[in-house]
Amino acid sequence: MRVAFVSTHGAVRGIMAESIARKMFREAGLKAEIFSAGVDPAERVGENVLKVLEEKGFPTKGLKPRPLSKIPYRKIDILVILSEEAKERCEFLPNHKRRENWILDPPQNSLESLRRLRDQIEDLIRDLLKL
Repeated sequence: MRVAFVSTHGAVRGIMAESIARKMFREAGLKAEIFSAGVDPAERVGENVLKVLEEKGFPTKGLKPRPLSKIPYRKIDILVILSEEAKERCEFLPNHKRRENWILDPPQNSLESLRRLRDQIEDLIRDLLKL
């Protein structure tokens, strides 16, 4: 199974979803390739994003924003859209079996805001695993 999370810059919402999903899918015994991308990718992931992921034991090694062209978007089973801009710009993406639109508010850089976002994404992925 291949799962892709697409957001605007791929440096906060997408990166969080990729990290959280990797751990949660593995813990659920599901073999999956997890990707994230940004429709207008940032250059790097912010330190606070990595910090809040590490607080709950989510993997951060090798996380970096990627453009859609750097993930196998034509072979995705589950496509999860995380931002309004990504939703508008990803209507053309072909071949996925399931599409989820989780339009999450643009992130703030405060630790508290990022923790709330992390927990929200964790809850959404938990629900996705129930399907």
